[in-house]
Amino acid sequence: MEKKEKLEMLNCLAQKLGVLPQEAVEYFSAKVVESSSVIRECEVAAGVLPGMYVYVDGLISAELITGRQVKAVVGYVEGKTVYAVCLKAKELPWSSDCLEVKASRHLTEGTEATAVILAAAKQKRGKAEAAQWCHDYAEDGVIQGEAFLPSLTELEKLFANKAAINASLKALGVALLEGWYWSSTEYDNNYAWIFGMTNGARNDGSKLYYVYVRSVLALKL
Repeated sequence: MEKKEKLEMLNCLAQKLGVLPQEAVEYFSAKVVESSSVIRECEVAAGVLPGMYVYVDGLISAELITGRQVKAVVGYVEGKTVYAVCLKAKELPWSSDCLEVKASRHLTEGTEATAVILAAAKQKRGKAEAAQWCHDYAEDGVIQGEAFLPSLTELEKLFANKAAINASLKALGVALLEGWYWSSTEYDNNYAWIFGMTNGARNDGSKLYYVYVRSVLALKL
């Protein structure tokens, strides 16, 4: 069928449906613009890769630029959100009084889980050292309250890009992703999930153990 015939059929169908040709043109023009916008957003996201440097002024670059402050290193990208690893780590217990936070057990977003843990600590007057340290993290240009304790799922995604992340962390002269790290995902009332950045293993660890904690940022493109 020729293009002209197809257009005539489309015009005939539009008339039967009570749609004016101009309205059809405006509708499909809007769809083209919408599709172009989606493509542009994907291109932006695709341009940000694991291991890139996140600067305090918002720049994300593969280059280490002298005189500009790096606040984090890109870990992975999902949609229009960049998950970036902060530069410092600390060994802390998950909770030195075994705070129970059942609501965190099935959460895959560290931002939500961290908020839930801190709310439980406040309500129960308990300790939540790992989550609290991440929330209070204010180093290298990171604003207090901006970072969070990553979930087990998020740590696994970071591990998938560990080589690129560690290459940039090494260039900065800061702690690499190695050893065991606390997640914001509770296992039960006495244990929480820990993740091994050395070998990609997961395990349940006593909340009393001193394990590495690494803050993560979720930045919108």
